[in-house]
Amino acid sequence: MKGLYIHIPFCVKKCEYCDFISFPGYSERFEEYVDTLLNEMKEYRGATLDTVFIGGGTPSVLPPFLIEKLCGAVKDNFNITMDCEWTAEANPGTLTGEKIQSMLDGGINRISLGVQSFNDRELRAAGRIHSAETAYNTVLKLSKAGFKNISIDLMESLPYQTPESFKQSLETAVSLPINHVSVYSLIIEDGTPIKEKYDKGIYSMPDEDSDRAMYHYTKSFLAKHGFHRYEISNYAMEGYKSRHNLKYWSCDEYIGIGTAAASYLDGARYVNTCDLEEYMSGIYRSGNKDVLAREDMMGEFMMLGLRKTEGISAAEFAGRFGCRIESIYGSALEKFISLGVMEYGGDYYRLTDGGLDVANTVMCEFV
Repeated sequence: MKGLYIHIPFCVKKCEYCDFISFPGYSERFEEYVDTLLNEMKEYRGATLDTVFIGGGTPSVLPPFLIEKLCGAVKDNFNITMDCEWTAEANPGTLTGEKIQSMLDGGINRISLGVQSFNDRELRAAGRIHSAETAYNTVLKLSKAGFKNISIDLMESLPYQTPESFKQSLETAVSLPINHVSVYSLIIEDGTPIKEKYDKGIYSMPDEDSDRAMYHYTKSFLAKHGFHRYEISNYAMEGYKSRHNLKYWSCDEYIGIGTAAASYLDGARYVNTCDLEEYMSGIYRSGNKDVLAREDMMGEFMMLGLRKTEGISAAEFAGRFGCRIESIYGSALEKFISLGVMEYGGDYYRLTDGGLDVANTVMCEFV
């Protein structure tokens, strides 16, 4: 079964670190954009879905009636399994009680909340529109309304952040009724306001040692509180892994609709246009499909699969590609096992804890 990703490119304002395809404002175009999404959906009508993910941007900027319209169209166009995981990203600064109810009524059963920090100074420096108190209360509001599957995002190495303030954010997070945490290290991208302020010395940023301290503390702290690491940056309580994101890491098929959305179907990748006006004129895709060669498919399977702490199944590799994993990557696997950054057991090749620390270096070997 396939997953469906829907991109909502709008937000109240771009965060200081954001280089995603998103457009602040544009509220007068929301309905037109949703109608365009509905038209694009028809191209995939009849597909069976067991995960849906509405991401952005900030999907929670949409008014309740458009949330309901979008959810209704998903049900009208696709076959939704009874146990479908249906996620919507949300910003605490835009999620009202009425929107929460519209999401529940529409069939959304999982919320991914962009908290980033429970420290107001760090939130302001990152350009977030919510306060720590608003984020805290939003989680409680979601739980009280009936959401039983709540994930929050946190970030390491924000401006002014210290290992101690980061620990306090983690402590606040686990005190709340959540069952999934994604923890990402800030990457300072060219062309973002945070890069400009960093270059000018306006922002004080954690050094590399502090960043590593936060990274290692996260693993041990969340494990003690029942959140098990299942991917480099993701931690979940038993039964609450993100099934949609696991499709990406397992090279399973997914449909992407909306600006800049990607699809992976029948061994080919499609990417939609990043141009909002072009997209809303009905020109969805930015170019021809990229049909992956067998070697590229194998490389992606290895690279993405090694992000998962369970690693890569040798049996699944053989089933997909008709050959033993050792016949293709034997020398690399032996090398990394001898270096102590990889291990093999129970049919799985996986990175060790030390290997996860240098995952990018290891993954490059397979691309």
